[in-house]
Amino acid sequence: MNIDPTKLAPLQGLLKKPHVNSTCIWCSACVYVTDEAYFKLNDDGLSCVQKQENYNESMVDDAIASCPVNAISWQACDAEGNYTNGVTEHKDIV
Repeated sequence: MNIDPTKLAPLQGLLKKPHVNSTCIWCSACVYVTDEAYFKLNDDGLSCVQKQENYNESMVDDAIASCPVNAISWQACDAEGNYTNGVTEHKDIV
């Protein structure tokens, strides 16, 4: 895995879930890597995060590493699994 641990360290202990931004190119690498457990392609061909109670960090980290356009990241969420700070799927994070 080629993920810089310094980028993951600030997220330790927080509620988080994967996020796909607008740079998704429909390659489906994330779908393949996670066996469709965490990502699926929608009708427009964009990768979408599947709602889960818990995400296997290793599998999601592998999906992040496999994304050729860096469209996937971990983002903070609330206890119901909703992104916080105005983050929405397929929107860029500022």
